Amino acid sequence: MYREAIGVVETLFYTTALELVDVMGKTANVKLLAMEKDLGGRLVTVIVGGSVSDVTLAIEAARRTAESKPGRPLKMSVVIPRPHEEILKFIVPAEASGEPPDVPKPVKSRRRRAAKSDKEG
Repeated sequence: MYREAIGVVETLFYTTALELVDVMGKTANVKLLAMEKDLGGRLVTVIVGGSVSDVTLAIEAARRTAESKPGRPLKMSVVIPRPHEEILKFIVPAEASGEPPDVPKPVKSRRRRAAKSDKEG
């Protein structure tokens, strides 16, 4: 269900991002998929997932909350309904999504070690 839509919020400051995640989670049934800090936590990207209506409601709540902050910390927000699977590969780790990763795992060598000869010569 959390793959039906994703919402992205980019804001200044880690504490503001935490507050927006809290508001989005309390407003709608969304799941936090990723949170990225750039510039030492000054620019933070938050990605949530859920149904299209829940994600839209959550992003709108985050916008309203950020608009009331001094300096207008919200830099960008978007709702992406039905995101393509290629986008999700960058957001949701393969272990959490249940899908195999694209990178093949190294194969262990099964060669037998040559037996040392007792006879020399």
